[in-house]
Amino acid sequence: MTGTATLRVRPDVLARRLGDAVVLVHLHTNRIYELNTTGARIWELLQEGRTIDQVTNDLREEFETNDVDLRTEIDRLIDGVRTEGLADVVGG
Repeated sequence: MTGTATLRVRPDVLARRLGDAVVLVHLHTNRIYELNTTGARIWELLQEGRTIDQVTNDLREEFETNDVDLRTEIDRLIDGVRTEGLADVVGG
């Protein structure tokens, strides 16, 4: 997956922020997922239509970490939501 890819949330997925976390509900399966602070922020930025590279740049400033660690976390989240049928990767 390249840095120009974006995330498209499937229409049967609801997302709500609850404090520092984001809770995702997959209406088709009735499964509920909770994203921690970092995952929640990644999800929000990707949901805004930002590319993976843009999200990495934004989070580098917010979390004071390096690109390798950020990209690992972003890729992990994307792989998880794709595997669970919550979103698709577009482009890139």
